[in-house]
Amino acid sequence: MKQALAGAVLSLIAAAGLAQDGADAPDQGRTAAPRDEVALQASRDYLIGAAIGSSANPLGTAEQKLSFGGIWAFQLGRFRFASSGASALLNQGRETVDSGVSTQLARSDKVSLNTSLAIDDGRDWRDEKDPRFHGLGKVRATVRGRLTLGLTLSERWSLTSRASQDLLGRDGGLRLDTGLNYRHRISRDTHWDLSFGAGWANGTFRQTHYGVSPEGAAATGLPAYALGGGWDSLSMGWRITSALNRHWVGYAGLGVAQLQGAARRSPLATRPTTYSAGVGLAYRNR
Repeated sequence: MKQALAGAVLSLIAAAGLAQDGADAPDQGRTAAPRDEVALQASRDYLIGAAIGSSANPLGTAEQKLSFGGIWAFQLGRFRFASSGASALLNQGRETVDSGVSTQLARSDKVSLNTSLAIDDGRDWRDEKDPRFHGLGKVRATVRGRLTLGLTLSERWSLTSRASQDLLGRDGGLRLDTGLNYRHRISRDTHWDLSFGAGWANGTFRQTHYGVSPEGAAATGLPAYALGGGWDSLSMGWRITSALNRHWVGYAGLGVAQLQGAARRSPLATRPTTYSAGVGLAYRNR
């Protein structure tokens, strides 16, 4: 499954890259303009490291899971490739990087607009400890396309809004997430962030993740449950990020999230309020 999704991602990247090459190709007989030195330096950046975290994912799940994995980020031309967590580390003191595959569409002192692709792993209800859920249909993995708008409100306050759409038609639906962030700079290389978030999803997304179809109800004994679009989550997080020296960077953070409305009342939401914690350390080449 993941191989197929990776192929889909690569196909989308290739198509975007070909379109970009065509747009940027110089006319015959015209000398191409030299690249901006900052862009050349950015294209050489890479980061590799590891992170450990504890969370209940997706939101509403009762089981708290401990995870350990790699974090990485690099750039090829205008396309950035990054795992979750790399956004806090690769460009510490510069700008964030979306996880997945991303590219910047526009940027000014106050506004930025980015697009990105990411793999949504889905969910297999047979992995749940509660046997009542084992008869539910599998939530299929998919590729999500994301559009992120960032607004700098002041020196310390910023606002981010992200739309995330299932691109493969696998009942992943549409999500809209908005976050308000306060940043306190301790030194040139260290800062902490306090963030507040709210999430909305359409009926397709919410029915896939929190609904119970008549077939699922018959297979599990759970009551059938249908819900439409609406606001479904609130969250708050605190995170400290630091460049320990020229090459080594790290972060640590805590978070809390809570389901809201019809999603909270779902028979699948066994734990409406969940907590998370994580630390990461990585090496960047410069």
